[in-house]
Amino acid sequence: MIYATNLEGSPYRHIFEINSAFEDVATSFTREFCSLLGLSAESPLYIAVTAGSIALPRLIKYTTYMKEKKTEWTTENELAFETPLPQSMVYHPIFVCPVSKEQTTEQNPAMMLPCGHVVCRDSLHKIAKGSRYKCPYCPTEGHLRDAMKITL
Repeated sequence: MIYATNLEGSPYRHIFEINSAFEDVATSFTREFCSLLGLSAESPLYIAVTAGSIALPRLIKYTTYMKEKKTEWTTENELAFETPLPQSMVYHPIFVCPVSKEQTTEQNPAMMLPCGHVVCRDSLHKIAKGSRYKCPYCPTEGHLRDAMKITL
């Protein structure tokens, strides 16, 4: 009450500053909203640089190994190894099977074939003849036991 007439001179003026409180509330709402949608509240540039810095040591190690073995990396637009990122950097955990055109579920998860293509479990069982299948996208054949469940 002592500073009621002189808020500018008050040591508590930061409490009454409209811009500061508004910025804090706006940031909080943005983070909560993005979190509910499974999106990042961080800058896309920040996310890209951070993910790149996590993946870079593995990529350097892989390229060094490939140079020693005198083997070329021939996979186009794909990394030849898994790059684990923190859960906070994993977005849009939705996969729509290209064969059945249905979204995967816990009962019908995405399955990665040895050739690298991904289909849902139901589609894989439909294209299989016994325990063998032919990939719907390339000439590779395989066994059902070789397909790996992908956790989205």
